[in-house]
Amino acid sequence: MKKAGLRIAGIGIFHMILYGYMVPFVIYPRFGSNGLTFALMVAVIVSMAVLGTLWFGKSKKRTKGE
Repeated sequence: MKKAGLRIAGIGIFHMILYGYMVPFVIYPRFGSNGLTFALMVAVIVSMAVLGTLWFGKSKKRTKGE
């Protein structure tokens, strides 16, 4: 459970940096709404990938114990 908490906290920190600094000051002024859409897609994909590792980790532990 400790690793899961660290991963979820990591997702939170990633989103705070992305939406608090990167999008308003770097991506949006340089690329406009296309950059904003791309940043949102990247954030969703990264979050899904990290949460997917949690799901795969749980199913791997379950099969190991059987």
